[in-house]
Amino acid sequence: MPDSVEIAPPPLETGEHTTLVPKATSLPKTLPGAASAWVMYDLANTVYVATLTFIFVPYLGKLFETRATVGIVSSVSMICAGLLVPAFAAAADRTGRCRTYLIVGTMACILPMGLFGATRSLIPLMAAFFIANLAYNASLVFYNALLPSVAADRNQGLVSGLGVGLGYIGTLLTLIVVLPISGRLGEQTTFFITAAMFLAFALPSFLLVKERRVTSREPFSMGLVRESFGSVLKTLKSLPANRAVMWFLLGNFFCVDVLNTAILFFGDMTVTTFRDSIAAGEATVFGYQIESGTQLLMISGIALNGLALIFGITLGFLTDKLGSLRMLRFSAACLVVGLVGAALAAGQTVLGYLIGICGFGGLGLSGIWTAGRKLLIELSPREKVGEYFGLYGITTKLSVIGSAVVGVLKDVITTQTGSELTGWRLAIGAQAIPLLLGILFLALVKKPVEKT
Repeated sequence: MPDSVEIAPPPLETGEHTTLVPKATSLPKTLPGAASAWVMYDLANTVYVATLTFIFVPYLGKLFETRATVGIVSSVSMICAGLLVPAFAAAADRTGRCRTYLIVGTMACILPMGLFGATRSLIPLMAAFFIANLAYNASLVFYNALLPSVAADRNQGLVSGLGVGLGYIGTLLTLIVVLPISGRLGEQTTFFITAAMFLAFALPSFLLVKERRVTSREPFSMGLVRESFGSVLKTLKSLPANRAVMWFLLGNFFCVDVLNTAILFFGDMTVTTFRDSIAAGEATVFGYQIESGTQLLMISGIALNGLALIFGITLGFLTDKLGSLRMLRFSAACLVVGLVGAALAAGQTVLGYLIGICGFGGLGLSGIWTAGRKLLIELSPREKVGEYFGLYGITTKLSVIGSAVVGVLKDVITTQTGSELTGWRLAIGAQAIPLLLGILFLALVKKPVEKT
């Protein structure tokens, strides 16, 4: 049996000439080796995110007593990725070289990541961070676009869910193994270790994942990039005619905006809201007394990522069985419950907070990523999956509204009420509003007939 079934779409007529659309393929069966290697990459790139969250940002805080600069550089790098990557993703559709671009993007992230510990000067550190973060966000688009090259349509939800679930092991490794030794070896040495971990876990995908979706290839050129920018603009203009994709991208924007906001403020909110109860010896979970904010952060971080690992794998099965759109809506609703529950329990009961932010929040986090990737593949023309994942990337890279709103609300409410706990509760609870808006847009998505 052949590895793929060829689908040859007709040429697209433009105002000046005819542009050949790349031929696309569909796998008749999932390739175990390639799929396993693809899943392993999710673990690899999560090491980078965990390094930023638990090591790099606190390290900058100790060096420069500020986190404003890293926040600005992070936002700018994500905006640049959101604007640039769709065109390169469209070029990947026509060159059939997603794996090559994935390798280049990954190495462009790993090298500056290893250099985080090579200097204590702000400007070189921020330059390395900008390059690493831009490359990381760019490589995700090529990685996602390779899913149809390793999994048959009927198994894409499962494989995507395995990737999401296994990815959380990267965070757990950072929390349990790397974070403790960073205190003994120092952050500078730790950055070299985490960069090496990223490379080691990414190598299987470099070696085993091949482009099988696109069979007609064009050579890469700057002219092709310019044409790809034009193609992306045409795709954007055509979204009103493809309302299923348009409503999905809008819904995904609001859902992922809340996810990114929750991840950004997770550590700060957890430690701050329970500071008084920890000092009073009243912060307990299952009878165990929590003695410090760092200990609570370790417990909540492990709980969140451990549950997300289980949810990611489980939701992968359910996505294939029950449908990606249904699971995406369900996951967004769970995130609403999680945020509201965490806001109500913050500073009051550790167990209630963990059930909200780690239980329902972890379920929503895993489900949105798992079902979203499969749904986009189902909604997109197969020959333009890379380009549509580029547009999908815009909704994940430009989602910077929530972080600004939460930051401003928290400061304003805290100033007016004199209670930092109240500030956090109302600011985080208010994120239910954009989530409900995201669910409304997802409710408007009309899924096409399933591919066979």
